[in-house]
Amino acid sequence: MKRLLFIYNLHSGKGLIRNHLADIIDTFNKAGYETVVYSTQERADATRLAKELGAAYDLVVCSGGDGTLSEVLDGVMTIDEKRRPKIGYIPAGSTNDYAYSLGLPSQMKRCANVIAEEKFRAVDVGKFQENSYFVYVAAFGAFTEVSWNTPQKTKNALGHNAYILEGIRQVGNLKPYHVRFSFGDEEIAGECIYAMVYNSFSVGGMKNISGQNVELDDGKLNLMIVYRPDNAVDFSVMLADLVTKNPNSKFIANYEISDLIVESDSDIDWVLDGEYGGSHKKVHIQAIPQAMKIAVPAETIPQEK
Repeated sequence: MKRLLFIYNLHSGKGLIRNHLADIIDTFNKAGYETVVYSTQERADATRLAKELGAAYDLVVCSGGDGTLSEVLDGVMTIDEKRRPKIGYIPAGSTNDYAYSLGLPSQMKRCANVIAEEKFRAVDVGKFQENSYFVYVAAFGAFTEVSWNTPQKTKNALGHNAYILEGIRQVGNLKPYHVRFSFGDEEIAGECIYAMVYNSFSVGGMKNISGQNVELDDGKLNLMIVYRPDNAVDFSVMLADLVTKNPNSKFIANYEISDLIVESDSDIDWVLDGEYGGSHKKVHIQAIPQAMKIAVPAETIPQEK
C-alpha cells in the first residue's frame, strides 16, 4: 500500500482545516494511501517531521500557509534525491501566493482530489545559504517584516487586509540599504529599499506584480531590486511603476539569476516564504532546478516543447 504523511498547521488562516480534515483523509484513503496524520505544535515542526519521517513515505502532504509548505520543503530537501518523497499542498493561509502560481483550487476538498489524482510537476526551488531552502521568495527591505511580525490572530481575523494594515503602519520607517548584487558577469551596487529573489506569479498577495517572465521550472529565479526614491514625488512614481509593472522604471530593475551573492556593510533581516530567515551581511542564493515534485491540476502542467 502507498504511504502518505499528512502534516497540517491548525492555526493557519481561520483554522478551516478543522471542518475538512475527515473528508481530506477519506479522499487519500480512497486513493489507496495509508495515511499518517500530524498537527504541528511549534515553529519548524513541519521541517522536523518531513526530515525525520519523509523518506518512509511516497508522498508528504501539508496544509497551512506558504510558510508551512516552506518548512516541509526544508525537511524534504535533506533526504537523498532517490528517496525524496513527492509533495502535496492544501493551502490554508492568509495569502497563499504559491498556490496561486501552481493553479491550485481554493477549496480544500478539491485540493485533496488534485493530490489523489497524482499529477506532479517538477518545479525549481531556491537554496539560501548552506542549509535553508525557499519555495518562492527570499526578500529583504520595505514591508518584508509585515509577514512575520503580524500576529497570527490578526491574520486569521482580517486575512490579507492584515498585511495591508501592517504595511501602512510601516511606511514611515522605510530605510535604504547599501547592497552589492553579484551574478554571472554582473555586479550591481546601490541603495535600495527592497529586493526579492522569487519564483512566483504572486508575492504578498499581490497577483502578477512580479511580471509575466516567470517560469516555475526553467532552472532560474528572478531578481527584483527597488531603488531608493529621493522624495515623496519619486516614492509615488515608484509605487505606480510597481503596480503597472513599468518596464522602463528608473526605480525598479529585474534580472534572471541562477546563482547570486548579496553583500552589505551591515546585517540585513531576510524573509523566506513569509517567515524570518535570519540576519546576514552576506547571502548566497542558488536556483535548484526542478528539485520539488508537487501535485498540481493536470491542466496546469506545461506541454513539452
